[in-house]
Amino acid sequence: MNIKKSLLSLAVATVLGTTSMQSGATIYYADFSGLMTFLGPSGNPIINTSYPYYGDPTWGYGLRTPISGSLVLDDVSGTGSASIDYFDFFSSGTPVFHDIVLHATGDGAGGPGTLIIFSSLLDYKGNNNMAMELVWDAAGLYGAAPYSAGQVISGVGALPASDGILSGNYPIGPVPLATTTYDTDGSVITGNDGIGGSPYDNGPFPGFSTNFDLTSITITAVVPQVPVPAAAWLFGSGLLGLLGVAQRRKSR
Repeated sequence: MNIKKSLLSLAVATVLGTTSMQSGATIYYADFSGLMTFLGPSGNPIINTSYPYYGDPTWGYGLRTPISGSLVLDDVSGTGSASIDYFDFFSSGTPVFHDIVLHATGDGAGGPGTLIIFSSLLDYKGNNNMAMELVWDAAGLYGAAPYSAGQVISGVGALPASDGILSGNYPIGPVPLATTTYDTDGSVITGNDGIGGSPYDNGPFPGFSTNFDLTSITITAVVPQVPVPAAAWLFGSGLLGLLGVAQRRKSR
């Protein structure tokens, strides 16, 4: 559900005079910044040779690539979506991550926990709709609740799986959404290979994995989803019924 539909639902409820409404889900909208780390099948980092990343010593001359984007989360269903802004990769093209779906999965084994599965499709250099997946540890994000518009969440959470690569050089530190070493098929956790991200199984990067670690999350909107009580919906249905009767009478 997008923000326009959320506000529409709230407006309809208000018009119908539902003053004794019960709270439902809340939709959170956020912008983020973070880092992409691309790992080979053995867990070794692959340098992004695109300009300006390879020339910037901040993150290891392309060892890590700054990213940005936005996300939406439902605090009841645990589902959401995200978008990743375009960035250059390997001096040979722009990867397009699309149809990104998020869903909370507890501890991954049916119990409570802070894991979120990230599932997306990737288009790159003529290879389209490649499955790109990972599992986040959202302890830092969840720990910052309750959220409010304008709130910035950073410097808290779990360490990314790739934090200690190259003997601890260019560590990221704790982040609100940290890539773990769990593997997933996009719907459930399938194992843990000790390497950050879930490996690609097709396209030009078999066995490689993409890590997205979100270092700063800014809440941009908090939209309560307020369900309209049954009596109000009945009232609305009654009005529609009366309109229908009147229409039939006119047509006779």
